[in-house]
Amino acid sequence: MEKQYEQDHNQGLRVDPERVRLLSFRLLTIYLASKELNTLRDGEFDSGPDVLSQYERPEIEHLLLQIAILCRTADDNAIAGKTLYERWNPTVGRLYPDTSQSEFRQLGLRDACNKIIHQKKVNYEVIDSEYSWNNYLEPTLYIYGTQNNIEWKAELDVKEFCYAVCHLPE
Repeated sequence: MEKQYEQDHNQGLRVDPERVRLLSFRLLTIYLASKELNTLRDGEFDSGPDVLSQYERPEIEHLLLQIAILCRTADDNAIAGKTLYERWNPTVGRLYPDTSQSEFRQLGLRDACNKIIHQKKVNYEVIDSEYSWNNYLEPTLYIYGTQNNIEWKAELDVKEFCYAVCHLPE
């Protein structure tokens, strides 16, 4: 079976699509739980929800990076005709190739993975509530970096990103 996979899909290290789907599930559930978790916070220092909510952003960043690397590796090792560019590359956000301009283009999955891997800064979409300690995350990330000395910005729709990586070509 492994030999058939290598002949049909892969020329390098194998990326398990089930692992990528599991990572995607974990990433999306953090966002979906953010509002509920933060409504449990009562402003008391070191309460249970306070302690747990401190893990949201580091875990999101870790999962995003893992998913991006695995997707890019799978795509880079794929045999011609089975890559994201040639076969399937869904839109998962917007890319502003030059932040000094207002023009944007659709951000495809492969390019989103590249931007995640090469980012210099990440900002979160935070929904403010009545109290500052009760804010929660929305599933949109703003990713920043530079390419050829030009600053770019990517708006990543995390839901679409998670859905897309769950349907990687096999």
